[in-house]
Amino acid sequence: MLTAEDNAQLTRVGPGTLIGDLMRQYWIPVVLSSELAPGGRVKRVRILGEDLVAFRGPSGRVGLLGEFCSHRRASLYFGRNEEPGLRCVYHGWQYEPSGRCIDMPNERPESSFQDKIVHPAYPCAERGGVVWTYMGPASVPPGLPELEWTLVPQAQRFVSKFWQDCNYLQALEGGVDPAHISFLHGILDAADDGLRRALDRAAAGFGFASQLERTPHIEVAETETGLLIGARREAPAGQYYWRITRYLLPFHTMPPPEVGSDPVLHSHVWIPIDDDHLVNWCISWHPTRALTEDEQAEFRAGSSIHAMEYAPATSEAYGDIRPIASRSNDYLADWEAQRTRKFFGVPGVGVQDKAITESQGRYDRSLEHLGRADVGIIRVRKCLLDAAIALRTRRVPPPGLDPASYRVRPASVLLPKEAPWV
Repeated sequence: MLTAEDNAQLTRVGPGTLIGDLMRQYWIPVVLSSELAPGGRVKRVRILGEDLVAFRGPSGRVGLLGEFCSHRRASLYFGRNEEPGLRCVYHGWQYEPSGRCIDMPNERPESSFQDKIVHPAYPCAERGGVVWTYMGPASVPPGLPELEWTLVPQAQRFVSKFWQDCNYLQALEGGVDPAHISFLHGILDAADDGLRRALDRAAAGFGFASQLERTPHIEVAETETGLLIGARREAPAGQYYWRITRYLLPFHTMPPPEVGSDPVLHSHVWIPIDDDHLVNWCISWHPTRALTEDEQAEFRAGSSIHAMEYAPATSEAYGDIRPIASRSNDYLADWEAQRTRKFFGVPGVGVQDKAITESQGRYDRSLEHLGRADVGIIRVRKCLLDAAIALRTRRVPPPGLDPASYRVRPASVLLPKEAPWV
């Protein structure tokens, strides 16, 4: 377990907090590029406790500004999207994407007041169909992370996201927990075709029983960018079956793919909205071929890690990606299925993860009791704290600022028992 102090340090993300300052060293996904039309509507976003608005100017340049005008704090969500910047409708102050105030039509022409105003703003860049921002102090930001899914052609990736009603860390911890899949996502009856199909493919590919061993042996290894978390299970012919999860500082995880000859890969990016909510970015991609129509249709329907059945959209931050399945309706749980067929009756892997992490409420880690199966979670927490403390106390740049260090994949593999898995 953690102390209450460590728990607070790991979960608070606002300006000036230990983890908040660490996360501001990295590029952060904001919205899909397709969400911002040139000269179109402004979108509210909230990242690391800061209220912001994202927009694309008529010329195509993307901006990310503090939501509330520096004049009298009116919301720039209602701003006029003009060239060369966003204009507040209250008194007409206009801001470039850099935050420089370029027009104050309510001030007399001889006034130089606008030269003294620098509005909160963050640089943006686009890669992989996503708008990214850098919220850190470096005058020259590091290069964008060279994650494989951002570099493949658009036809080879599928990106979705959804809002979660919990702290980023408890969702991320679920993403690096190899032991929970046999329980939370497990089945009681072969008639349940979701996980069974995946496990049957595993059996066909590797020739062993399709029900995964429930108590894997967990090992963890450090990497240049974070951690490898290896879950080892027994397999025939003197072999081990290794499922290897990647954790990349500070908020990327890659679960092991389905086994077989042509697996689709998956990743999450767990972006804190504030101390109590997050955006769960869900990415599926294939390194060498386009995703099939059937694969994309399954993702849109909520298979695998995706959850795309949203409640009616609102204009609040992430009001368009709030899943219908929520605490108020028991996440659409099928209680009869839980009694007879499924270990957990909520439909869909992504929604199951959402439901169980939200059920933890404000998670006080000083009250938990961790065992050997939780070593991956323990090491992820230590990895985050070590990097954040080194940055704050010794000004040590955190791992993973080299863009090429993100050129990695997760893995599922059979190995001889004597073979080193790392």
